[in-house]
Amino acid sequence: MLTRSDFVVTGEGSLDEQSLSGKLPVALARRARRLGVAVHAVAGRCTLPADRTAAHFRSVQALTDLTDQDCANDSALSAQLLAQCGRTLADRWIGRGGSGTGR
Repeated sequence: MLTRSDFVVTGEGSLDEQSLSGKLPVALARRARRLGVAVHAVAGRCTLPADRTAAHFRSVQALTDLTDQDCANDSALSAQLLAQCGRTLADRWIGRGGSGTGR
């Protein structure tokens, strides 16, 4: 599947130090990178600095960066924010003619 992908979007509840120890999004990003496929991450929260995420992900969007409200306990708000993330990804990486690969 990865070999036929322009880019990949993956998700994680919390993108943190533990994520770097082999959680699926980082493992996926490592495999995709070997194939030259960019990976974009969407997370409930991200506690990693940008320089740590840039090694794995072309972009990272965290819901907690989009609101001051507690989205962890508000599924309707989370759904709205995820839709916003989807629109942002589409606008930045698809809508402007870019493949999102960073190749």
